[in-house]
Amino acid sequence: MKGKKLSPEIEALSDVLAALGNLTTDDEKRWVLETAANRLGVASPIDVLKRQAGSGSGNNAVLLPNGKPKEFVRIKDPKNDVQRVACLAFYLTHTRATAQFKAADLRALNTEAAGPSINMSRAANNATNQSRYLAVAGGGKKQITALGEEVVNALPDQEAVKEAEQQGGKPKRRKRKGTAKAVKK
Repeated sequence: MKGKKLSPEIEALSDVLAALGNLTTDDEKRWVLETAANRLGVASPIDVLKRQAGSGSGNNAVLLPNGKPKEFVRIKDPKNDVQRVACLAFYLTHTRATAQFKAADLRALNTEAAGPSINMSRAANNATNQSRYLAVAGGGKKQITALGEEVVNALPDQEAVKEAEQQGGKPKRRKRKGTAKAVKK
């Protein structure tokens, strides 16, 4: 191909790929791409993914580069433990085809995603009993609910999360045994 001239786009792409090939980590490569896009005044692919992830449209797990849990959680940007649990459950369900999981599975995925150390059993119970992002699946396992999926699809937009929670309705309150006071005669 000595005599054939390549289009300017192909030459530029070749230069970019050669320069990125000298970098060792994905974070370094991502930083270079984001900075270049910012300086050129164009949307970076990562910004586009963030907007798509926050739009609530479709299965966002497949939109992520390489399908890495760290990238998925970073884009979703959960603000608390139960949102983090919902993101991890969503990832397990849609990317790893694991519809039912234990807290240990969530803990292992959280470690893989380089997440903060949290009490995963407590967070999973809160996501089940208080937030209703998860449901009991039997045998000590849990599964993500429709509400949990709506919340993950709404992330990182916290206003959209509140909207999804309001549309999900309030949980039914259970009466506790032995809480009524005895009436004296």
